[in-house]
Amino acid sequence: MAACGLTGGNDLPTHVLPFILRGVNLMGIDSVSCPTDVRTDAWRRLGQDLPTDLLDSLTSVEPLARVPELAEDIVAGRTRGRVVIDVNA
Repeated sequence: MAACGLTGGNDLPTHVLPFILRGVNLMGIDSVSCPTDVRTDAWRRLGQDLPTDLLDSLTSVEPLARVPELAEDIVAGRTRGRVVIDVNA
């Protein structure tokens, strides 16, 4: 499981045992305390070095109406990568 972006904090009000039993890795990074020049260089490198075709292959855009079906796929382990929900479609 990975969560990125502007999270509401570092509190995770759950137990880790269900994740461990299912072999789920909880991974994260704290870029807030990283110096600005290092962050800027990292974002520049990601933009230059990361192959966009790889990102495209790991991302799909789906309409809001498919969320119930997609949720079933996620729970069943049939989803790979990131699913972006288009709320306007």
